[in-house]
Amino acid sequence: MKNGEAADRLSTHIHWPVVLVGYLLIGVLALRRRYDLIGVLDFRVLWILIGLFTFLFTTEPLLSRRIKAFHHIYFVVQIIIIQTLGLFQEYQDTWAVLYIVLGFQVAVRCSRKEALLWYSLFATSMLITLSVEFGVVSGIGRAMAYGVIGVLLISFDIQYSQHQDALAESQMLVAELQEAHHKLVEYAAQVEKLAAIQERNRMIQELHDSVGQKIFAIQLAAETARLVLEQDPLRSADQIEVLQVQTQSALDQMRLLIDQWRPV
Repeated sequence: MKNGEAADRLSTHIHWPVVLVGYLLIGVLALRRRYDLIGVLDFRVLWILIGLFTFLFTTEPLLSRRIKAFHHIYFVVQIIIIQTLGLFQEYQDTWAVLYIVLGFQVAVRCSRKEALLWYSLFATSMLITLSVEFGVVSGIGRAMAYGVIGVLLISFDIQYSQHQDALAESQMLVAELQEAHHKLVEYAAQVEKLAAIQERNRMIQELHDSVGQKIFAIQLAAETARLVLEQDPLRSADQIEVLQVQTQSALDQMRLLIDQWRPV
């Protein structure tokens, strides 16, 4: 199911408590005044209809996933079964609870617009049948009673489904945030490593530019002092002094760089 289609549903899926309530309502219908039925034929027809309704209710989730438009056929067939059960006067108005069972499935299978149409059809069918059996005033009252019960139960299921969806979305968001945090930690480690490499390169370049040149000058001064010492020993003292000055300057520069690189 696509995200847009899922958002247009009143409920995203049927929860097991709702399925349990559906079977309980079917059980209530099956047990209500069963001993008041007259004749074996009525008893058999009744159980065939209830059994067929229960079978369709049980297999509907599987078939709706495989057949795209199955839920439309399913609701039509179930309405026919419910209205047929309404012909058993011994059951009075109990058969109307099955519309509540269908209401749960409508909330999951249909869009908001389709759900409104199906609910209207359920209410109209129930109201007409109850009015024929018990009169207009009593029929309207009974239909309203079942309507209120259905609205309360279906609304509770919708609220619960929305709560579950919000919880699932929150858990998904937390997982995404944790993944993003993990990636940020990895990125920070890479940045730190890159910064260390850049700092090392800067230190090498600075060492080469400053101290390296001074050491090269010391090397030239030492070579000059050696030549002077061989040719004119009296002048070698001045050259050696120059060599000492340059050596001390390089040493001072090295200490300065070390102080700058030392961590705080």
